[in-house]
Amino acid sequence: MRFPEMAGNYIVWHDYRNGNYDIYMYDISTGQEIQITTDASHQYYPAISGNRIVWQDYRNGNADIYIYDISTGIETQITTDASSQSYPAISGNRIVWQDYRNGNWDIYMYDISISTGIETQITTNTQSQSYPAISGNRIVWHDYRNGRNNPDIYMYDISTGIET
Repeated sequence: MRFPEMAGNYIVWHDYRNGNYDIYMYDISTGQEIQITTDASHQYYPAISGNRIVWQDYRNGNADIYIYDISTGIETQITTDASSQSYPAISGNRIVWQDYRNGNWDIYMYDISISTGIETQITTNTQSQSYPAISGNRIVWHDYRNGRNNPDIYMYDISTGIET
């Protein structure tokens, strides 16, 4: 069991018990453990907010982001680009991740409440930005624009569009 995350009565993690990494959930209120993913490829780094779990998934030959709605039992693929998308985070209706489609790591966001399926690129610097986290209207990440050996933490405010 690795990389536990928690929201409300739910704990999620990735686990190698079946010979590949899968996503599991434990419901504290019922005492029930549930295997969320069953695909034979690896699924890593779950994050949870409310009734939604996101993770990095290799079933298509590269890392993509998937989401599972605990309330409905529906799993949905979020990213489809041929490059890797990894290390997702979620807050409410917004998912963020690091994405390699431009030849370096950038931060992208997807708003579940907007049914258009549009991904928004948050960072555009030619150096890598990685390991995003999100809370409400704020996204933070590691940023290497000032040197590879000394990453800084940057923040983007979704409501104002200002990066600091």
